[in-house]
Amino acid sequence: MKVLSQWLFSLSLFLPITAFSEVVILSNYPLPKNNFESLVNEENYQTIVEILKSLDEVKNVSVEEKDGQITIKVERYPILKSVKVKGNVAVWKDEILNYLTLYEGAPLKEIDPKSLEDKLKELYREKGYIEAKTKVNIQIDELGFASIEIEVKEGDVFFIGGGVYKGSSLDPNFLDKRLGIIKGKVAKEGELSRKVFDLQDIYLSLGFWDSFAYYEGLQKANMEKPFWRVLLPTDSNIEKRPLRLVGALAEGIKNLFSHPISTLKAISGKGKLAYPVFYVYEGKRYQAFFEGNSFFSAQELLKISRLPQKGIDIFSLEEAKESIVNAYHSKGFFDVEVEYKQEGEKIFFFIKEGERYNAIVNGQTLPYDEEELKKELEKIIGKLKAQGYTLAEGEIKTNIDKDKKLVNVSFDINKGKKQILKAINYIGNNKDIAKIFRDVNKKLPAVYNSALIEQLNLRIEKYLKGNGYMEGSFEANVMLEEGEDVINYIYTYKVSEGPRYKAGLDLYYGNKITSDRELSYMTVREEFYSEKTLDETLYNFINSNIFIGVKIDTFIDTDKKQVHRLIKLQEDKRGFYDLGVGYNSQDGLILDLTLGLKNLFGIGLSSILNYKRSEKRETYSLNFEDPFLFTRKLWFKSNIFKDYQKHRVYTLNTQGFALSVGYRITRYTSFGPFFSISDNRYLGTSARLNKYGLFLLREYKDDIFNPRRVHYDSLNLLKASGDLNYTKVELNVFYFIPITTNLNLSFKISGGSAWGSVPIFDRYFLGGLTNLRGYSYEEVGSPTGGKSYVFGRMELEVPLKGPFVFVPFYDVGGVGKSSNRLPRDIKHSFGFGGGVKTPVGPIRLDLAFPREKDFLKKFKLYLSVGYIY
Repeated sequence: MKVLSQWLFSLSLFLPITAFSEVVILSNYPLPKNNFESLVNEENYQTIVEILKSLDEVKNVSVEEKDGQITIKVERYPILKSVKVKGNVAVWKDEILNYLTLYEGAPLKEIDPKSLEDKLKELYREKGYIEAKTKVNIQIDELGFASIEIEVKEGDVFFIGGGVYKGSSLDPNFLDKRLGIIKGKVAKEGELSRKVFDLQDIYLSLGFWDSFAYYEGLQKANMEKPFWRVLLPTDSNIEKRPLRLVGALAEGIKNLFSHPISTLKAISGKGKLAYPVFYVYEGKRYQAFFEGNSFFSAQELLKISRLPQKGIDIFSLEEAKESIVNAYHSKGFFDVEVEYKQEGEKIFFFIKEGERYNAIVNGQTLPYDEEELKKELEKIIGKLKAQGYTLAEGEIKTNIDKDKKLVNVSFDINKGKKQILKAINYIGNNKDIAKIFRDVNKKLPAVYNSALIEQLNLRIEKYLKGNGYMEGSFEANVMLEEGEDVINYIYTYKVSEGPRYKAGLDLYYGNKITSDRELSYMTVREEFYSEKTLDETLYNFINSNIFIGVKIDTFIDTDKKQVHRLIKLQEDKRGFYDLGVGYNSQDGLILDLTLGLKNLFGIGLSSILNYKRSEKRETYSLNFEDPFLFTRKLWFKSNIFKDYQKHRVYTLNTQGFALSVGYRITRYTSFGPFFSISDNRYLGTSARLNKYGLFLLREYKDDIFNPRRVHYDSLNLLKASGDLNYTKVELNVFYFIPITTNLNLSFKISGGSAWGSVPIFDRYFLGGLTNLRGYSYEEVGSPTGGKSYVFGRMELEVPLKGPFVFVPFYDVGGVGKSSNRLPRDIKHSFGFGGGVKTPVGPIRLDLAFPREKDFLKKFKLYLSVGYIY
């Protein structure tokens, strides 16, 4: 019985994903949820095989054909399900996982515990834990999910006791100081091992030109007496540079707080020391002496000779002599004589510089300098190329008159003919391709530049591949029109689109909860493949807020003239919460708590419970949202709410229900109806209202995650009925635009009008932090509110040093009593703000002045933490 159960268990590992087809897919471990089984057949199975091979978690795929059945065998890597780390005190778990490249949900390709143990030891040795011990245990269950347990015994931190220099005749303290090896600092082995390169440079600079050095390792030792240096790690330079004492004290405090136990052990004489050990072969210590030099210093001549790098022998000395002579010649010393003599470890160079020659260049007499002449030649050639002589070349010709100590210099320039790109013609009937050529020809004629042709070729290729012309090709013929001083290039392109590939299979992989139907709503599909539909599909998946990872790969099927898409998905956790805290001087402390569930029933529906409270408002709301309602064109939002608002002249208690449905006209623009029912209590009375209307909304961000350009436009038409009847029309526009890399402009324009028996809470007021700074909260329009308003705000965000910004602004607005005309009493205010960008949002202080008489005495000050719109 036991044998039978084991056999059944082994068989279950290779259960077919598809069991009722001529094509069967078997996997050693179950694959994540996908729709392969519903699409694979005997005609497309080879495509499915290629797609399976592309998956990161798939190790191997093979195909067997037997008895009329095709079997696709998949060998999948284990998927890392969980990692537990024990014993880590000094290193965070996330840092350990990143260093080991272990990520939950990713395939586990490295399953050798010993390799992971050694790699983790490296991390700890880099942090001073030289004797850290690690143990890694990997368990893989029958479903192919891996669990890893990591146990760490960190041990003590080792502190630097000084360097050990085997074979060196120099004072170790001198070398420690030059290398920056400071006693009392944490011994980080990787950092210390790299000091060997600096050690080699030190020896070369001291004349040990035959020397070499290498790093042997760390020598460990137990302390035999209290080691106070851990509290003040310093070097001998402390006496000459006392300001280093501050840095040393900070390093000591860091030791105490980062490694309290190891530091206290060191103070008590029971800690651990590490000594980086270097081996040095010194060789002879040479000295170079230069006599007779005045133009070049001894240091410059030694650098020119390259003796420290080449060492000392007859060949290197001859090369050094030649290099010195050439250096003098380049500066006009054409009569220079250089000799050398070696006496043991001393090298003597005897230099007779002679007189420096002058150069006659374009009628000017200047000291001869080969470097300056080359710069002048480059300048001449550069000007000619800018004029169109792109093949221009030249050389410096010299005629040396040793009697007069003069060099006649001339520039032999062959400018050739102007190279002009006159026109680029297109033969074909494709309007989109023709437009590409029209755009390029707008810049012509121009100086011939191969980069322009390369860019055109890339645009053609991008268009062809991006619109499904996978076999598309093009060729260019060039005709030359040669004149007396010009060569005109005329390109003629012949573009062959070839067959247009159709949209093939859409394969979903990794959707654990989300239904295939919901995925199809997000997928943009047309008859022919295009990168536009691929981009829109990716945009939809990301904006669904269901997934934390989305990647779309394409596979070209040349036989069927199709492009298949593999959409790899990683679903986000369904439950989420968010706690936000902000502050501004108008609303006081702001608390924002959100709890939610995503992707209810696998249909993309989200449920969000929100509580928000400030000094002027308290809101409870339960929201339901579906970004793709039965189709990618529709979205849905509804909420049940209870809201308390404290205004300047009234308070409002309201509760009710709201619903809106949007239809996407484009990716960023929607329109649709909205409806709400609410009970409202205010000024000792109440009103039950039914509101319904239409909205037009456009929301644009140039980047979903880190936008630099934001556009928001909305137009609302509202009709209210019930205890009161009135109509409202409102417009809101907000733009955030980058002008340069760090300079940003933002502006807001809004306005509205209301007709009928409008209650005070739906009338208009201005003034305060968010609209019309420089005036008190809801001052403009008080006490009864207006039936129309206009408002505008403009800000310029100017970057200062680091995260600090300076923001000048101007606000303008007014409230009118009439619904049918714009307000006449327009208020203005201006001012400036200063802020700092922090991880919790910007902290900003605004100073605003109303544009009125004695405005300096009527200023308003606003402090805000967080984003204000």
